[in-house]
Amino acid sequence: MFTLFRKLYESLPDVAKMPINWIPFRWIAGRHYRDTMARAACFESTSRKEILSYQENVLGRMLTYACDQVPAYRPLRSTVERLRALEAIKAFPFIDKKDIQQDPQRYLSRDFRHMPHYEVTTGGTSGNQFTFYLDDHSHAVEMGFMHRQWMRVGYTTRCRKATFRGVNFPAATRGKYWQINPIYNELQFSPFHMNDRTLPDYLDRIRAWRPQYLHGYPSALSLLARWILAERISKESLQIRAVLLASEAVSPEQRISIETAFSARAFSWYGHSERLILAGECEKTTTYHHIPDYGLLEIVDDKGNVLTENGAVGELVGTTFWNRCQPLIRYRTEDRARKLDPSCQCGRNFDRFDEVEGRWKQEYVIGIQGSKISPAALNMHGPMFNNVVRYQYYQKQAGVLELRVMTRPEFGPSDMESLEQAYRNKVGDELSIIIRPVDDIPLTARGKLKRLIQEIPTGNMAYGESSEVHERSVP
Repeated sequence: MFTLFRKLYESLPDVAKMPINWIPFRWIAGRHYRDTMARAACFESTSRKEILSYQENVLGRMLTYACDQVPAYRPLRSTVERLRALEAIKAFPFIDKKDIQQDPQRYLSRDFRHMPHYEVTTGGTSGNQFTFYLDDHSHAVEMGFMHRQWMRVGYTTRCRKATFRGVNFPAATRGKYWQINPIYNELQFSPFHMNDRTLPDYLDRIRAWRPQYLHGYPSALSLLARWILAERISKESLQIRAVLLASEAVSPEQRISIETAFSARAFSWYGHSERLILAGECEKTTTYHHIPDYGLLEIVDDKGNVLTENGAVGELVGTTFWNRCQPLIRYRTEDRARKLDPSCQCGRNFDRFDEVEGRWKQEYVIGIQGSKISPAALNMHGPMFNNVVRYQYYQKQAGVLELRVMTRPEFGPSDMESLEQAYRNKVGDELSIIIRPVDDIPLTARGKLKRLIQEIPTGNMAYGESSEVHERSVP
């Protein structure tokens, strides 16, 4: 139903969308959103002992459910019945996306076909297509948790946003690089067409929209910020309260340029498509605070031991508290971070971490007009990659991007057409996408796949910035 409603909403003309803004968002989003928001106050000043008690209870219910419903976990039923939840979970094996890809049925609930759900497909930073499933109310729950984080910098759903995300912009071929999205009270801007020629128009539209918040990719927002600083444009005319960063890690240089250009706090968070860990910065620091009722966070060493010493570095592992159609338990994210003491000067007692590393290095794709496009903006969700084993972007000429696809035997003309149409809808005329089937896409020495091979000389990058930035992939 979520997918159906989204497609219906996106197909409406702007004039038909506008009345939606008159309805309070909490009623549009539904009961699960309201329940998620209602719990916010319970954790802001809760003691560490109370947080652990809450997690013990919720985790216990999820482990019992998983042992009853999910084939992979049924052998652990007696362990869950015998031990407290925070002890019992130690008996559960770690899993990753390869385990699910090899035998997806083992990780689906017995009643999966009767549970409202939707499919999520993502290549992530590895370029390896991964399909999993979320409960139908998952998007509403996720939005509730996101809004709880944004409240730390004053955000409410009545606030206006200017958003820079990789959605479709059908009017971009006519020189209109923005579109209204009333359901989120935002004006969406294309990150695909940002260059010296178009940025003055972008700024004019932002001023006319008068947003209180900017929201989007650090790569796009830092590009706008550097242009504002280079042109010595008055920052007072924008009156931005905060910049809500999304889908990429922000480098120190990007944070400085964004906060300087907009005279506002840049707020970042960590999360991922599987929706097991969600952690945001607080009002006092830039360390990540994991939301206690979102899921269980563990940080483990290379041998799988849970780290207890503050300052130790290990892999982030997550367990769901609320997705029942495919409950993932002890899922390895492939991201590493430094464990911190839960107590913070902001007063919260959440699990905390910083210095996230893992899927970090990334380069820009260069558009035909010199636009610098983050590969995160090119992420695709849908069936167009069903018959693709893995894929990789390759660029050696501005405005031309080669998509190399390592295909399955079932790959045919209809798959090629679906891919071409999907990318055409997303990038318009800013990039010419060439899709080339290949027999193999070599992995790195560590067995990973580099998503983008960028061979445009660094000197051709706008504003003299290096093509390489530190980045972490999130939803």
